[in-house]
Amino acid sequence: MLLQRRRAANALRHDGQRLNPLYGYGYRPDWPSILSIAHDVSDGGRLFIITDRPCALLSPSLPLEVAGLSILDAATILPVKFRLTMSGAVPQGAAWQWMGNNSQLYDPITGYGVNATSGNCADVPGPYTPPPPPVTANVVAQSASGATCTLTFDQPIILSGGAVDDAILFDGAAGTGVVNVDASTLGFNVPFASEGSTWSIVRQPAWITTLLTVPQGGGF
Repeated sequence: MLLQRRRAANALRHDGQRLNPLYGYGYRPDWPSILSIAHDVSDGGRLFIITDRPCALLSPSLPLEVAGLSILDAATILPVKFRLTMSGAVPQGAAWQWMGNNSQLYDPITGYGVNATSGNCADVPGPYTPPPPPVTANVVAQSASGATCTLTFDQPIILSGGAVDDAILFDGAAGTGVVNVDASTLGFNVPFASEGSTWSIVRQPAWITTLLTVPQGGGF
């Protein structure tokens, strides 16, 4: 009987150890942790992250999921307090999840990222004013001569370096190359174009960083 009681007691102690809420979830006490994510009471589109120790913030590329929003910007307010600008208004008390050990917010002493965790936003969000829509570039002049066409825009155009595709068409065909003739003008290599030929921008080109007005088109 005494042996049976000892076995039962040992079984209970074993089960109690497995009830540790941190068991199996990858929590590391030597990694920094989030104490709170709270609304900005002055701006409904911003959040504050509070950590349990000083951390370094490298960029807004953080593994935070909240209300289906993306992070537009992140700034260090204090060594343990970081402000996030979100892509929209954050609902009061919204659930959030941090995926963990991200290299963009980390303990500069150990090099470890923040532990994975989740919760609900604290405090009350302030008023939210949507940002103005981006100013997109429009074509203001064009020219065509043989195998070269140019489009001049109303603002500087930045090329990303990617390959030209059919996002911009000349007589229905894609160009074979593009260069900056000047800050606001793009020169395209095309099979052939002349007076009476047409151009059209049918979608935002992946090879142009500047946002263009889509659709737009015209003739030479």
